Amino acid sequence: MRSEVIVAAILLALCDAAFAQTACPQGVAGGSAQCGPSSLVDPSDSSYGSSAPSLPQEKWADSWGAIAADGNGVVGIETDFPSKRKAKKGAVAECKKRGGGNCKVWRTFVNQCAAVIAGEGLSATASAPTKREAIDLGMEHCRGDGGGDCRLYWSGCSHAWRVW
Repeated sequence: MRSEVIVAAILLALCDAAFAQTACPQGVAGGSAQCGPSSLVDPSDSSYGSSAPSLPQEKWADSWGAIAADGNGVVGIETDFPSKRKAKKGAVAECKKRGGGNCKVWRTFVNQCAAVIAGEGLSATASAPTKREAIDLGMEHCRGDGGGDCRLYWSGCSHAWRVW
C-alpha cells in the first residue's frame, strides 16, 4: 500500500508539470529562459503574451520647395516649407527681395531635390528624388531646348522629416 501511495504521488507531480504550457528542451526545468510557449497555447489569443502597448507607426511630414523667377535672370528659391502655398509665397518673396520684377513660380517640389540650370538665353528647372538626378534632368531640358553652355546655377533638396 505504501508503495502505491508513493507511485501515485510521483505520477501527480509529473502530471502537474505537464500543464505548465511551456516547451522546454529535454533536461531543462520549466520556467527557464530556454523554454518557449507550448504548442498547446494559441498565440493569437489576446490573453496570451505581452500586454505591452504596441509602438505607434512613424509619421513623416512633407517638406515643400519652390523656385520662382522674373524671366530676366532673377531667381528666388526656398526649401523645407510645411506646405506648397508657403513654399511658393517664400520663393516669390525671395525673388522680389533679390530685385526681381514680375516674379512667378516656375516649379514646386515635395520631398525631393531640384536644380536650376542656366544656359545661353534660357534656363531650365527639374526635380527628382536625388540632386544628381535633378541636375541631369535639368541639363537634359536645357540642351534639348537649344540652350548652349548649360551650367548648374543651384541645386538643393526638401526632404520629409520624421515627426515621431
